[in-house]
Amino acid sequence: MKFWHMQMHPTGEIRFSKNIDWILEHKKIIGLGQWKEGQDQIDQFINDIKVNDVVALKRGSELIALVQVTGGAYQVTDDTNPETSWIVNRRPVRILDWAIEKRTLPQPRGTLNPCVSNDAETTKIIKQWYQDVLKSFEKRKLDFTV
Repeated sequence: MKFWHMQMHPTGEIRFSKNIDWILEHKKIIGLGQWKEGQDQIDQFINDIKVNDVVALKRGSELIALVQVTGGAYQVTDDTNPETSWIVNRRPVRILDWAIEKRTLPQPRGTLNPCVSNDAETTKIIKQWYQDVLKSFEKRKLDFTV
């Protein structure tokens, strides 16, 4: 299992990220659009993220939700809903927790990033959040993996 952090919004429209809460709650997906300069991140999203990986969704440096990937990557090119039509590359997720209290990341770089260093403050914050979620899951006798 790996940890990631990502932003979700159409290219050049970070203001759209306000709709991410709705997308997570109603569509239970995370995803990326399709843009030439983002091909490396798209490939990483499709090939490197695995089922049960944990992704912290963010709006700039502000955390939105912690999710767990529940299925493989797929593409949708015929979505007519303006809220989600830009999300071509998708993965199903389950929401582990919402960032109700304001939480921020000190290094909010880029659209999609793996947590590669256990010493990085961003990794520590995401992993601590996940540990808090695990305690709640244990108490409620919920499965950690899908």
